[in-house]
Amino acid sequence: MTNDRANEVDNAAFGVIYGTITVLSLLMALHQPIESPLRTAMILFGAVLAVALAKAYAEVCEHMLASGRPATLSDLRSAWQHSRTVLLAANGPALCLVLAALNVLSVDGALLAAQVIAIAAMVYFGARIGWRVRGTRLSVIVGAGLTALIGLIISSMKYLAH
Repeated sequence: MTNDRANEVDNAAFGVIYGTITVLSLLMALHQPIESPLRTAMILFGAVLAVALAKAYAEVCEHMLASGRPATLSDLRSAWQHSRTVLLAANGPALCLVLAALNVLSVDGALLAAQVIAIAAMVYFGARIGWRVRGTRLSVIVGAGLTALIGLIISSMKYLAH
């Protein structure tokens, strides 16, 4: 991975992790049976979009309070650039639900696949963090394991709550 590409991945980590936890929380809250997987996909993506917009807005507000000046177009652009990576986490899980709507996957299969994709993103970034912080195999395993555990705890809460 080139250094520029690696930096892009690292810069996306906050948003993807934040978005993935949001996606897992939303999946946890779904009540089954899901009658309209397409509607559920739109709700999932829309909710994550709302989180991204709220994060960008909060960042702009924070900047205005800290600087004591109105936000510029550059400030808005910067906040969106930092917040938009939250949406990356919604793409795979929403696609799984669209595939269920198209009868390519069963609804249960789509929900399972959505959770697996979300947890895999958590594992990837946990491993990446472990590598960047310590650069050892053990730190990669610990980073991946800890973030996977967070994802699994959130996912398992669904089954405990329902």
